[in-house]
Amino acid sequence: MTSAASPFRPKVTLSDVPAGRVLSTDDGESRQVYEIAGHPGWLAKLYRTPVPKTAPSALGNLIQLPASMSPADRTLIGAAVSWPVARIVDGGDVQGIVMAKAPDRFSARLRNIIGELQDPAPLPLDWLVATDAKCAKRGIRPADRAVREQAVRSLLAIGDFFARHDIVYGDWSYSNVFWEQGTGAVFVIDMDTCGIGTRKWIQSNGWEDPLFSEARKPPLTVLSDRYKLAVLTVRCLTGERGDPMAAHRALEKKTGSTPLSAALFLSLNARAAEERCTPDELLAALDGRASSGRPGAPTRPAPGTRTAPSNVTGSIRVGPPTVAPAKAPGASHAAGSPAAASKTASNVTGSVDLRGRSRTGGTQPRTPSGRPNPPAANPPAARPTPRPAPAPGPTGGTPPPRTGLGFPSAAPSPPPVTAYPPSAPAPGSQAFLTGGSVLSTPPTPSTPSLRSAPEPPPPPKARLLNLVFYALAVVLVVLGATLLFDWPL
Repeated sequence: MTSAASPFRPKVTLSDVPAGRVLSTDDGESRQVYEIAGHPGWLAKLYRTPVPKTAPSALGNLIQLPASMSPADRTLIGAAVSWPVARIVDGGDVQGIVMAKAPDRFSARLRNIIGELQDPAPLPLDWLVATDAKCAKRGIRPADRAVREQAVRSLLAIGDFFARHDIVYGDWSYSNVFWEQGTGAVFVIDMDTCGIGTRKWIQSNGWEDPLFSEARKPPLTVLSDRYKLAVLTVRCLTGERGDPMAAHRALEKKTGSTPLSAALFLSLNARAAEERCTPDELLAALDGRASSGRPGAPTRPAPGTRTAPSNVTGSIRVGPPTVAPAKAPGASHAAGSPAAASKTASNVTGSVDLRGRSRTGGTQPRTPSGRPNPPAANPPAARPTPRPAPAPGPTGGTPPPRTGLGFPSAAPSPPPVTAYPPSAPAPGSQAFLTGGSVLSTPPTPSTPSLRSAPEPPPPPKARLLNLVFYALAVVLVVLGATLLFDWPL
């Protein structure tokens, strides 16, 4: 039941909630829980330590929250949650709360150790995880697979309801949930300590969260609730109380690898709390339907697989652009002009399919040497690679000019300029695509002609020394011959 069906104001005094039958004493954080006399179906829970009126608390917001919920959510509260509807105030301090009592269908009469039936009492979820032999000994119908799945389905539906309203339960455990034999319906209690957005860290023996550890004691959020709900799910489905991963292995042994087992594995082993599956995703995996978030079984992409969605579709046409008629001989384009660039890239034809590519931000051309040239429509004939000359010099034709001493000038003539048609790139150039654009590299500079070039003449001073050397050599030869053959000088 919710505050809409509550006969109490949001704030009441102890005199407004007279004690009836006492249900528990000194249990957990409460010093007493009793039925409110004259109001069947409603309980008063008194705290061991009153909450000072100056202490920050989400209890007031929690009490008012159902007023802004949808009818479906309020129906869920009335059927499956012990929602707080009023604060019990005395002297300005909060002494306790008023909450709904669990319906009788969530109670059972257990047998004691000598076999006698006891009075009806709420049936905690702990008995759902108990062995069949233990249940039968205490007079409880063991839960079959269908009942276990229905219990988990109900728990995940409540967990999804909490997550949608940013309610942090934080204390998921067997003792805070009742269940009904035969159907698997559940009823969640102890809602008054919940937070909205966050709540203070609490110790949960047997339900420790590796990402919200006791060493750090960070505030709990809906992300920590995801882990405990995953642990509760795998334990309820298998009856394994210990290590959650041991329970997961037991689940896969029974059912094989399923979308649910994959989703639970991700939630139990996620390195970041945000990677854990939401209750709705676990519920979708259990029911075999698509969820509003990640579909059914969350899977990890293989290493190196692109995961970013492509924002490029279709294809573009690449090839020689419309070129103006050829200019007269001797005309040339300025370096870096658009016309020059188009000539360089005009050997790329056809179309390029851009679907599946993802944009990474800015357009950064790749290094041309890192990828092969695209095929040309009509590639030019291959030329033999010439052997470079020892030094630049004249290549024939008109004789080089001479210096004042009569020797040829050593200044080389410029290499011949070869013109290429617009439909083919210059030899040595590379054309490539990046981001759908055609780019090119400048052509390799032309090499000298294939005809062998004469060695450059020595400088004038060297020629003079050579002449002196030759003259001395002749003199020595003549003197040697005269002495040897006794020639007259």
